[in-house]
Amino acid sequence: MAKTPTKARTVDLKNKRLVAEHLRMIEAWQDQENVYTTLCHRLHQTLDITSLLDLFAEEANRLIAFDSLAYRRTRQTGDFGYLRGSGGPHHCIYNLSLQREDLGTLRFDRRQRFSEDELAILEQFIGILVQPLRNAWRYREALEAAMTDGLTGLGNRRALDDALTRSAELARRHEQPLSLIMLDLDHFKDINDRLGHIAGDEVLTQIGDLLPETLRTSDQSFRYGGEEFAIILPQTDHEAAFQVAERLQTALRETALECDAGEIKLTGSFGVASLESDDTPQDLIDRADQALYGAKREGRDRITTEDASTA
Repeated sequence: MAKTPTKARTVDLKNKRLVAEHLRMIEAWQDQENVYTTLCHRLHQTLDITSLLDLFAEEANRLIAFDSLAYRRTRQTGDFGYLRGSGGPHHCIYNLSLQREDLGTLRFDRRQRFSEDELAILEQFIGILVQPLRNAWRYREALEAAMTDGLTGLGNRRALDDALTRSAELARRHEQPLSLIMLDLDHFKDINDRLGHIAGDEVLTQIGDLLPETLRTSDQSFRYGGEEFAIILPQTDHEAAFQVAERLQTALRETALECDAGEIKLTGSFGVASLESDDTPQDLIDRADQALYGAKREGRDRITTEDASTA
C-alpha cells in the first residue's frame, strides 16, 4: 500500500518571535510587580528612618544597580543624613515631597549613565517610598516631642536618661572617657519672685540657646528640671570637662539676658563628674549632682568636681 506523503506545515517565525517577546515582557512585568509588592510590604514594617532607607536601597538595587544612595533632609533641629555605598560620576537627584511637605533629597550615583527606562523604574520605587518615609518622620517627630523640653527646646529628663545610657555604653566599648556637668542657675527663684514667672521663662529659653552655642556639636544639653541643666561630654576626661565648665561659667557671667523687665545678669553653680568603670548612668548623675550642691554650699558661682576641687 502506497504511503501518502504528509503535507509540510509552514512555520511563521515572525509570529513566533512576537509571541516569545510578549511572553518575556509579561514575565518581566510580573517579576517587576513582585518586586514592587515586596518593596511596599517591607517598607511598611519599620518606622525607623535609617532602617527604612536600608530596605529601600536593598530592594531598589535588586532591579537597578547603583553604587551609592544618599538622603538628606534639613530641619530646624538639624540636618539628617544617610549614605550607603560610594558613588560614581553619574547621578540622579530627586526632591521628595508629599502633599507639599518637603521630605528631603534622594540621590543615586554610579559609574555608568542611567537609561531612561532605569530612571522610570527608580521613580516608581520612589513613589512607593514617599508615604512610608513621611510616616517614619511623623513617628520620629512624635518621639522627639516626647523627649524635648517645651520651653528651652533642649532634651528633657527622659532624653537625658536615654542619651547617657547610650553614651556610657559607647565610652566603655571604645575605652573612651565620658563626663557630665550639672548646672544650676544661682538665685533663680528671686527672678520669679521679683519679675514674675514670664520673665523666668524668658531666661530659661535664652539659656536653652546659650548652652548649645557655647558647647561642641558632639556635646548634648538637657533641662534636668526647674533651673537645673545637664551636659553630656563624650570623649572628655575630668580635666577637659572642668575646662568646659569654666567656659560655660564665663559665658553665663558675661551674657546679659533680655526680658520685658530689662536685662538680667546671672551666674551658675557647676558640678563635674566623670564615668568610672563600675558606674551606672544614675551613679554618674548622682555624683555630678553632689558636686553641684557642693558648689552651692560653698557660695555659688563656682565649679566643684567630685574630688572637691573648686573654681
